[in-house]
Amino acid sequence: MEIPIGVYPKRRRYKPVATWTLTVVNVVVFIYLAANGLLDEAVAAYGLVPAYILEGRRLYTVLTSMFLHGGLMHLAGNMMYLVVFGSGIEARLGRARFLLLYLLSGILASVAHMVILLLFTEPIVVYGPMGATVYDPLETPCVGASGAISGLLGAYLLLFPNANLRVLTFIGMIPVVISIPAVLFIGFWFLYQLYMGYVSLLLPAPFFSGVAFWAHIGGFVAGLVVTPMIGRKARRRRRVLIDRRGRVWYEIPVD
Repeated sequence: MEIPIGVYPKRRRYKPVATWTLTVVNVVVFIYLAANGLLDEAVAAYGLVPAYILEGRRLYTVLTSMFLHGGLMHLAGNMMYLVVFGSGIEARLGRARFLLLYLLSGILASVAHMVILLLFTEPIVVYGPMGATVYDPLETPCVGASGAISGLLGAYLLLFPNANLRVLTFIGMIPVVISIPAVLFIGFWFLYQLYMGYVSLLLPAPFFSGVAFWAHIGGFVAGLVVTPMIGRKARRRRRVLIDRRGRVWYEIPVD
């Protein structure tokens, strides 16, 4: 398991307010719902159910579902990626365009998820300790910020192709922090999503996990497409960078 915990080069004198705000909102919503025993009720009421959207109902859930999470690990993983990758993108694009990228990626991720379900899936039977359960993917609520965050990964790949990540990994039971190119980490992440996405379609029952892999793929592609469209008007000013050795570099835009 590899967990990104930081990026190089670091940016100084910029406070990623939008990234922090999104993180706080997601965390506060989860804590409030979990503490009051309302998590399942909120997922049912505000999660994205593809069948409803295709019928033109509960369209607001395209947005509300992006701020709900099914469990603590789901939330923690998404927020880690949001903080690590979102800060640099916000610094490059500015707060307004960063939020636009985030929301558009989340919406397009949901669209991709629904299209794949509509075209390629059927109700499946999942066997468990309590017997067989029938799941219709089109009627299963989808929640989480991972579609929007996948868009940030696509944007990061375009905006910072030479950056490096500090990644927490494990050698046996021993945690180790290593540095790897961001393009390598994101590339393997995307290939894994593709692989699991195809497996989930080819062999849905034994590999049913409830993870919306095609939403991740759709969000990532959305990030690749949207970023060049909105990035051209990003603020262009000199920025101060710090590399892994602590050296100071000045990034000067050249038209």
